[in-house]
Amino acid sequence: MKIFRDPVAHFILIGLMLIAVNHFWTTWQGEQGRTIEVSSEELARLEKLWANTAGRLPTGEDRQMIIDQFVQDEVLMREAKRLGLDDNDIIIHRRLAQKMDFLIADNLIDDPTDAELKLWFDENRDQFAASERRSFRHVYFSPERHGDRIENVARTALDQMKAGADWKAMGDPFIQKRSYAAVPQSEVTRLFGPEFAESIFRLPVNEWSAPLGSAYGLHLVRIETVDAAAEAELEPIKLQVTDAWREQKAAAAKQDAVQKLVSGYTVIVEGENN
Repeated sequence: MKIFRDPVAHFILIGLMLIAVNHFWTTWQGEQGRTIEVSSEELARLEKLWANTAGRLPTGEDRQMIIDQFVQDEVLMREAKRLGLDDNDIIIHRRLAQKMDFLIADNLIDDPTDAELKLWFDENRDQFAASERRSFRHVYFSPERHGDRIENVARTALDQMKAGADWKAMGDPFIQKRSYAAVPQSEVTRLFGPEFAESIFRLPVNEWSAPLGSAYGLHLVRIETVDAAAEAELEPIKLQVTDAWREQKAAAAKQDAVQKLVSGYTVIVEGENN
């Protein structure tokens, strides 16, 4: 027939075919977009998360609730995307960036050899050294109870203890402990404040101090023992050192990987000269 030899007819037929293919493709995509598959792997992951929160394994009823919640979340997510609610959403952008960050960080480095770990440990030995620790007891005096007389009250108690009075019977009730064993200066700082910590780490052993101020009030302090700072050795803390090595190397490797990705983009800041 002549119509099949006409170039215009060929063009129209091809156009109709493309429209039909697009229609069927769009319909198929829509059907696929309305199918939610809960894989056995995904269900196992969800059940594990549920068990970690609930503290027990899910029952059959719990399992159905887990599936229903997953389906609801998936439907809401797809409908939100269909409406374009994910466009220009800073929270979604940050979440995707965070997931990509985690993906890049996975498996960036292998475990160190013994020689590598030893070399790195020697270069960073100070960060693993045991700091000086002190054991002490203290007698507390409350500024609310004694007001302007607090210094005199504390010094009177000091004289009595030097004369043999029982330290446990002296002072005022304290909201924390009255004796501390083998604590580093950082912990004393956290509990009582930096000035108090600095003061007691200068005190001699087995002598009651003059009144020392803290965030709470005044204290008479007696240092019982001093555990001197000690240089760290690799073998007893090898796992800790390996974790620290891996953390440092992974951070550097991840930064390099991200910079390589960034270098593949052109950045234009509107309003700035390039």
